[in-house]
Amino acid sequence: MKKASLAAVAALAAAGIAAPLSLADAETTAGSRAVAAADPDALLPAPANPRISDGPYAGFQFCAAPQKPVVTSGTPTLGATLEAVAPPGTVEKPGDHARPGHQVVFEIEEADGTRVLRRQLVTESAQNAHFQVPRGKLANGEYRWRVRVQDGPATAPWTVWCGFTVRLG
Repeated sequence: MKKASLAAVAALAAAGIAAPLSLADAETTAGSRAVAAADPDALLPAPANPRISDGPYAGFQFCAAPQKPVVTSGTPTLGATLEAVAPPGTVEKPGDHARPGHQVVFEIEEADGTRVLRRQLVTESAQNAHFQVPRGKLANGEYRWRVRVQDGPATAPWTVWCGFTVRLG
């Protein structure tokens, strides 16, 4: 009888401790959801790893490399990683994956800031964005480009400018 009473007291004590812990966890989770709902940019970090490629079979040159990328094609491909995973503490809403990509905006300027091109498109992937510069837009010279994500009312910050040199045949 004494063992049964002791077991009952222990079970009630454990339940008394577990209940406040589970309530605290629920409040923390609810707080994370509230932060994610209040911050429409929570799932839109600035694109990362800006890179440029000379062509479809050429490797990418990263903008943060020690040397400024050089392309010998008038139609290089610009690329960036949009998102890898949602930041910790965010909660995805039902239907977030209904469409596979994001709206992205690419800007290209001459080194002096003269705009060459601004293009908005929808990516095929939610993780990466690529854009091939149309023929005739670039000549020999110094340029820079950047990209950002827009998804409904949420807009990510721009990447840093990625400078590159065009050297055509």
